[in-house]
Amino acid sequence: MFYLWLCNSQQTQRPQMNHYPIFAYVSLFSPVLPILVGIYWLRVINREMKILVLFLIIALGIDIISAMFIRDYSVMLSLMHIYILIEFLFVMYIISSWQESEKMKMLFRVLLLLYVLFWFCAKFTFEPFNGLYSLTASVSQVILALSAGYTLFMVIGNRMQPLINQQRFWVFLSFVIYNTGTLTFIALQGILVHYSISDLFIAGSINWSLKILFNILFTVGFLCPQTQP
Repeated sequence: MFYLWLCNSQQTQRPQMNHYPIFAYVSLFSPVLPILVGIYWLRVINREMKILVLFLIIALGIDIISAMFIRDYSVMLSLMHIYILIEFLFVMYIISSWQESEKMKMLFRVLLLLYVLFWFCAKFTFEPFNGLYSLTASVSQVILALSAGYTLFMVIGNRMQPLINQQRFWVFLSFVIYNTGTLTFIALQGILVHYSISDLFIAGSINWSLKILFNILFTVGFLCPQTQP
């Protein structure tokens, strides 16, 4: 999400949306570009890329709803907890579906199931919806980054055509950069929430930059020659 941890700062100092820098809005609506390109090529892209379009639409919708309820701390937290699970389901499904080895495909789907069980266990025990989500989010980011990194390595090693023409290369590169880059912020959210809004905006600019890059790489993936008729 475009302010995945930023809006969890202390309730008395959370800014309204009109107080956010322009860069935050650019990040918020950056998924619109890959969504439009993906919809344009919807008839010719494969199933995984269609699922990616659906994920981007859902993620954008959750971001917009979060912006509407930015002053409602409980709603914001609940949406973020739910988003973490949604993101993991979509991304891990795409990663598992693009495995060439049936054993690896099965392994990633087992990881998906285990994480879902872990997430539900956490919500009803040590990490409820009314608190921060550091552990479940951190575990999700680590699993996704490592899984995407492994698959990216396989794509590079087994390439039969230039990488620039491979959808999987751009998609997995995006997953690796974003999940690795945001992991530190998510893991340290319990500390960051005590910083001033101005300091959080400085740190937030890194997160927003990563999201913009994330969506640019997706757009390049949708524009690969192999996705066109």
